[in-house]
Amino acid sequence: MQNMTKKVLLIDDSEDSFVLVEQALAPLRLTLEFAPTVKDALRLVQKTQYDLVIIDIGLPDGDGFDLFSKILSHPQYEDVPFVFLTGNNDVGSKISAFSLGADDYIVKPFHLLELRARIENKLKKRNSGKETFLTIGPFVFDVQYQKIKTQGGKMEFSLTAREFKILLLMGKNPERTFTREEILKKIWGENVYVTNRTIDAHICYLRKKLTPYSSCIESIPSEGYRFNASVTE
Repeated sequence: MQNMTKKVLLIDDSEDSFVLVEQALAPLRLTLEFAPTVKDALRLVQKTQYDLVIIDIGLPDGDGFDLFSKILSHPQYEDVPFVFLTGNNDVGSKISAFSLGADDYIVKPFHLLELRARIENKLKKRNSGKETFLTIGPFVFDVQYQKIKTQGGKMEFSLTAREFKILLLMGKNPERTFTREEILKKIWGENVYVTNRTIDAHICYLRKKLTPYSSCIESIPSEGYRFNASVTE
């Protein structure tokens, strides 16, 4: 199976920076996307799973540190490398970045070869030793690219990022019943207002999309939901 193209997001309001980063990373044959504002960045990370994120500190509509924390609050970005690329050479800013959990801090102007080497290193470390494919019940989960298909590949299911995470959460813990509150906390994160009805709606959509395997998600009255790995069809 061929490796899918890695996706990197650059959050920087300078188009010149984008051009330089694009030149530096061109030999890595990855997809580089550009977000010039906080608003654009948050919109992109909601709909796309990136393998690495590069952030500038000074953005026209917000602060790079605050944005970093917001993106990191999404469960799907817990193990994604974050690199600050900024003209700020202040020691305090470097300490703040690493204290928040950044993987690297690169100061502009930068050498193209050095940037490429650092980014390539972060991508390799992320993939080393990581389970990419998990076979659970009738499904094969592509964890890195959040795709799911049946064993043998006869059927592939089009799930949203959240639907994938809900199914994977339950699939990794077959026969364990998850309450709606547990699903909310693990998938949506803390301090997010989502009602139980929203969880039920996601489960309903999941079941429809997983036909004829929809019975793998069982409702447990007054408790929640669980994954039945013995379901075949």
